[in-house]
Amino acid sequence: MKVGVQITCVMCGDMKKPVGRSGPLGASYCDDDCAGYRQPPYVGTLWPGETEADFGYAIGAHGWEERPDVALGESNGE
Repeated sequence: MKVGVQITCVMCGDMKKPVGRSGPLGASYCDDDCAGYRQPPYVGTLWPGETEADFGYAIGAHGWEERPDVALGESNGE
């Protein structure tokens, strides 16, 4: 199961917000306003702990890891 992981920006030190996704009001994430957002390490489209099945769409090549212990549609507790 593909599960989103936290990606930290090397320029600002904040967690990178997933591409094309909105964060909660008042939360502070690295986004397109930071010069490091589109630089390595690259962020994907999943929030940390979110699965590709939960997201419901195909995901890209970045910002996730394969976790065989996470069942389809089941939260990993993070």
